[in-house]
Amino acid sequence: MRVRPGYTVSVRHRLLTRLLLGTLVPTVAALGVFGVLAHEVARRSLEDELGRRLGTAAAGVALTVLPDQLRELGPGDEDSLTYANVGRKLKVARERLDVRRVLVVAADLTGRGDTDGRVALGAPAHEISADHSEIEKARSGTPSASLLFVGHDQLPYKRAYAVIGTPGAGAAGFAVVEGSADYFRVLATFRRWLVTGGLVALLVVLAITVVLARRITDPVARLAGAAAAIGRGELETRVPVERRDEIGLLASTLDDMRASLRARDERLQMMLAGIAHEVRNPLGGLELYAGLLRDALGDQPDRLQEVARIERELSYLKTVVSEFLDYARRPPLDLSSVALAPLLAEVRELAAAAGTATVEVAAVDGITAHADAGQLRRALLNLARNAVSAAGGRSDGQGRVTLAAARAGDRVRVEIIDNGPGVPIDLRDRIFTPFFTTREKGTGLGLAFVREIVRDHGGDVVVDGAPGGGARFRLDLPSGS
Repeated sequence: MRVRPGYTVSVRHRLLTRLLLGTLVPTVAALGVFGVLAHEVARRSLEDELGRRLGTAAAGVALTVLPDQLRELGPGDEDSLTYANVGRKLKVARERLDVRRVLVVAADLTGRGDTDGRVALGAPAHEISADHSEIEKARSGTPSASLLFVGHDQLPYKRAYAVIGTPGAGAAGFAVVEGSADYFRVLATFRRWLVTGGLVALLVVLAITVVLARRITDPVARLAGAAAAIGRGELETRVPVERRDEIGLLASTLDDMRASLRARDERLQMMLAGIAHEVRNPLGGLELYAGLLRDALGDQPDRLQEVARIERELSYLKTVVSEFLDYARRPPLDLSSVALAPLLAEVRELAAAAGTATVEVAAVDGITAHADAGQLRRALLNLARNAVSAAGGRSDGQGRVTLAAARAGDRVRVEIIDNGPGVPIDLRDRIFTPFFTTREKGTGLGLAFVREIVRDHGGDVVVDGAPGGGARFRLDLPSGS
């Protein structure tokens, strides 16, 4: 059973592509969603933890600063012991808490102490005024943390607020603690691990998918090729059963079908050959007696016309028998490199003798086909004789048939073109069907025989309209070079 490599490769590639897409796309989507969710959960958890830590630190600072100290301080008290005491407490708190900055502000958000010295005593702390909701929450007695913000050094930071004094209207001020969001470095490391782990997981899934896909696609592709070969009538070679799973069951079933088709085909061929043989023997006797009758009626011209009619019918029956035998006993191909120009020239001589149409050859020397010379010659001769018959029926006597051959990529194309009446569009798909004919006397096997021969060669034959009218039969065949 000859399976075309290109067909099998094409099926394998399509199956492998679909399996990979069906596996990798969901895997990539799942890994992507998981990575984004994991990163977001980790980021929020770390940000919340930083907010809680800074809130606790702010509450601790608020306990070290007395409300009366904030109320006593004001512009001009920069050299006072109270201001120095508050500043010392803030610096100690910054070092112990390991934060970036600590400051205290009065209830009206004016500065009362700043470890960085950016907010002067009594000056408005404009930078924290944007955290109005967090400050109001801290005023109620619950430490609160702001959203992340970017400092002058272009790094992310977070602030936390805690009330100093009695919450509510009795609040003397607020302790403010700024901390660095250094967890972003942890997040960056976590993100790298996610990406690396995702790529490794994707590669593992890809490798497993390819291995499993090949275990599926290779036998399926071979089964598809075997089914295509069976469809072309190649029933000799068994379909191998390589596995014992569902694919193996499919292969076994396909081979059973092949065996049944082969047995039926053999029975059909034997029946056709038997019928043809049984008919051929009486035909020989009828031809002999027709010849004797012609000799006996040599002096009766009127009766000789009747004998001639009998001989024509006998000739037609012999043609029918020969076509049945040819169709039933098609031998296996004997492939070789066949030069098309000499073959078409030979076909032209034989076809030209069958009618009145002019037959021309248009083939470049050196074009070869990988074919069985004898069977290809029979197919071309059948088409050429049909073309001569069609073109020879023109009323102007200008019937013309062209036999052409040319390269078509990695294949060769042979065309038989005539300027006869052509083939109606609604019949172009039916004329290759066995036993279908438009002639009063015809078996309908000639074109079916042509198609079987061409398909056995791994080619195809189609018919369409010729330029200027008529029919064009086009055969695409494997190249012989």
